[in-house]
Amino acid sequence: MSKKMKAVKKQKNEIEIAATVDTAAVNSDATADESVVGEDNIRTDTLNNDETEKKSIGMRFKKLLGASIHTWIFKCFVVALILELVLEILGRRSIFGGFSFLIGSPIVYIYNVSIIFFTLLFALFLRKRVFGMIFISMVWIICGIINFIVLGFRVTPFAAIDFLMLKDTFSMINVYYSKGQQVIIVIAIIAVIALMVVLFKKTPKFEGERRVKGTMLACIIAWCVVLWFTKYSVKHNFISDDFANLGTAYKDYGFAYCFTNSIIDNGISKPDTYSEEHIKEIKAELDKDKSTGRQKKPNIIIIQLESFFDPNDVVGLTMSENPLPTFTKLKEKYPSGYFTVPALGAGTANTEFEVLTGIKSSYFGAGEYPYKTTVNEVPVEGLCSLLKKQGYGTYAIHNNKSSFYDRKNVYNMMGFDAFISLEYMYDIDYTSTGWAKDASLVEDIMKCLKDTDGQDFVYTISVQGHGRYPGGEDTCDDHIQVQYDNLEMEQPIHYYVNQIYEMDLMIEQLIKELDAYGEDYVLVLYGDHLPSLELTEEQLPDSTLFQTEYVMVNNINLKLEDEDINASDISLKLLDALNLPLGYAQKAHKLYTGKVLDDVLVNIAYDMLYGDNYLYENQVMVPEGDMKMGVDKIVVSDVKNEDDHIVISGENFNQYSVVYVNGDRQDTIYIDRKTLMVEGMTLYGGDELNVRQIDKSHHELSETNLFIF
Repeated sequence: MSKKMKAVKKQKNEIEIAATVDTAAVNSDATADESVVGEDNIRTDTLNNDETEKKSIGMRFKKLLGASIHTWIFKCFVVALILELVLEILGRRSIFGGFSFLIGSPIVYIYNVSIIFFTLLFALFLRKRVFGMIFISMVWIICGIINFIVLGFRVTPFAAIDFLMLKDTFSMINVYYSKGQQVIIVIAIIAVIALMVVLFKKTPKFEGERRVKGTMLACIIAWCVVLWFTKYSVKHNFISDDFANLGTAYKDYGFAYCFTNSIIDNGISKPDTYSEEHIKEIKAELDKDKSTGRQKKPNIIIIQLESFFDPNDVVGLTMSENPLPTFTKLKEKYPSGYFTVPALGAGTANTEFEVLTGIKSSYFGAGEYPYKTTVNEVPVEGLCSLLKKQGYGTYAIHNNKSSFYDRKNVYNMMGFDAFISLEYMYDIDYTSTGWAKDASLVEDIMKCLKDTDGQDFVYTISVQGHGRYPGGEDTCDDHIQVQYDNLEMEQPIHYYVNQIYEMDLMIEQLIKELDAYGEDYVLVLYGDHLPSLELTEEQLPDSTLFQTEYVMVNNINLKLEDEDINASDISLKLLDALNLPLGYAQKAHKLYTGKVLDDVLVNIAYDMLYGDNYLYENQVMVPEGDMKMGVDKIVVSDVKNEDDHIVISGENFNQYSVVYVNGDRQDTIYIDRKTLMVEGMTLYGGDELNVRQIDKSHHELSETNLFIF
């Protein structure tokens, strides 16, 4: 073969080899492409499956949202069942207690469920139904949590009236909560608000037909069921609409019913027997009673002692000595007995209301304080107005702020001439929990007696024995040592016992002052309620949880038998012993008992506070007057510029005295009872200055005349 032929053949072989390689490469690339396509198909299938699953979940949720009205109603009922159990667990502070209520009182449990269920139905009117149900549920749970917290500090559960007590609650927050706990509360409130905002934004809207008419019909039917269930339960004694004891009612009848009842049930319902004719019949009968015998008009001092009772009666408590030696001697010497009150662990103002008026607080709504809802705006006849008509000077004293239970307005409506509150007191010592001690009350009581030449009525409310009763060491002066079967409560009761020991010393000092003063007097002492110390009926074999004690100390030899009485009876006992004219409530107590008494008293109270005033027509029920704050006159006598500050001289200043210059409040430094100072200020000719008494809530109570510089 020629060289030329070999070269051609070689070139041809190289081309074939190259072609083979190219073909293999192409085949390889094709195989690779097929592999990629396969992987892409797998990924596509996976994504399609995920999307299908997501769509499935979304469809399910949409289907859930778009469920029929019947399905949503069923959901509301299920949520209500769960909520009621949670509320009862919180209210009893026990998981076991909640389930025991469910099992032991199934009818009452379902009745409470029906109330919650009714409120949840309103969520169905909204586009954001899920949010609506969560929001309403959260409101119930928050109320339950508040009740849980409240029951940790007092015996009385959380009720609607507590909303009116918010200002008073905030003023006492340092007594019940540490700074750390207050911060946690604020954070919790912010967190709940933030959660609600997030839920509102995130929860989907209901896209189906809302069926407003169907929802409205469901609400009407549910409301009718609740009304029928209420009447049925009351008729068959499953529940009661008359709460003698709010704490017991919550345990027996459930949180939802009792709390909603406290919202709806306010004031005194119009009696079925109320009419002009019936009131005039009552009036004619009561007017037949005339006081006979020689009238006695001693000074009358009544002291309501905060959470005061004799701990010697408590089973399981041992004390190093009797903490109440003075009170014990007085009970042995003067008329005394057990004193049935309408409160336990709290509710001071209701005991006070009954003592001053003779009207039972149980006639009002569940847990209601007439001081906060009625008597702060409407005149009411009672001891103050009755004694004022007899020429008595009338004074009220309370070593707490004047706005507590709205006493400033209440006492004005009752006809008191003057009110000495904490803002007008001097040289006050305080307990470790921040309550004013009672020792200073002696000076204020004597100040009132010396303020007039005639007889005086001085009504005084103590505060030293007030809870919360702290645990731990060094919370009080150790006058008395205690041993207690309940080790968890030993430190709190140690604190309590040592506070009432000092209150007993105040009583001893007051009697010495009254005896030395030389005028006739009657001194009535009683406890407003038992302290919140987890006491039980078994620990008080001779009394109940709603009984304290009273004693009527006097230097006029009152001939009275020892007897157990109610708080609403004591005004009759006092006025009758002195042969002084009675009010209509007192006359009713004297003439009637039982259901007849209740019917007459309810009619009297309703007519006086809510009705047409048939009883007092053309009569002065409460003598008009303008109650002044304090007895000592606060005076500005001189003002001087000194360097970069001003010095105000005068009389009867205290820590609540605030300087105002040309109507503007100034940061005031209290120096002493005669001196105030304002730093960083210079006065010029014509500047006007006065001093005002300002409480911790920044309310102006009184002011001096203007001092022109």
